[in-house]
Amino acid sequence: MRTFGRVLFTLGSVAVLRARCQEYEGEEMEDEIEQDALTSEQMRGMHTKIDANGNGKISFEEIMAFSSTMRKIIASKDIGTVLDEMDGDKDGKLSLDELIKDMEQWGEGEEEDKAEADARMEVEKLKFKTADRDGDGLLSNEELPALFYPETHEGVLEITAKAAMKTKDTNGDGKLTPKEFWEGDVVDGEELAISEEEQSDFKKLDKNGDGVLDLDELKAWESGMFHTEEAMKKLFELADRDNDMHVSAEELDAAREQIAGTDAQYHLMEWAEHHEL
Repeated sequence: MRTFGRVLFTLGSVAVLRARCQEYEGEEMEDEIEQDALTSEQMRGMHTKIDANGNGKISFEEIMAFSSTMRKIIASKDIGTVLDEMDGDKDGKLSLDELIKDMEQWGEGEEEDKAEADARMEVEKLKFKTADRDGDGLLSNEELPALFYPETHEGVLEITAKAAMKTKDTNGDGKLTPKEFWEGDVVDGEELAISEEEQSDFKKLDKNGDGVLDLDELKAWESGMFHTEEAMKKLFELADRDNDMHVSAEELDAAREQIAGTDAQYHLMEWAEHHEL
């Protein structure tokens, strides 16, 4: 898989990892969870990192703020490898031509409607221009994360969400019904069947309760913020034993094996690896 495709894959890594774990059943699933569980030392170390005010307990606001900061730090760290592979002239920056070349190579051998391919290309060009803060036609190490990690740049996220809206919004009213929102997961020729979990997710995304998603509500999904919030809510549900809406180091440590079976685990693993815990 070419660089551009590989980066797109990393954006959905949590969802992919979750799907992978769902393939395991019975003892195999239990073995996977046990293997993935952070150690007591790692979990307590993470608690210290997240506890911004140092009061010995982490709040939901603290863990979400920490997550936001870590997304930007990890994106900046990972982008160096991407630049090394895509930077054809080795000038330390990514040009639009280099991006287009990589995209074209990534798409080789795949069947795609020309109109769809052209539309996708125009979106990437617009994202490139928006990420290019100094307007020099090149993306530096500081500018490049916005292109591949839209959640780190409000302007690029706006473009990404608008593109998703345009793709899914079949009646062109600027809003998405449940059917429009989930139709991207349906194989051609199959009847759309929305699961209870999908209905629940849609309802949570629909903040104003009008039965459809507007652009701002869709951003929560496209940015990954929705998934992170849901994962951290589950973490608090498992760890906050005294229901004081805060989690102590002892509570977090005690719940580490339960947390290993949730999406929150993948965030914790990534953070622990970054901090070399």
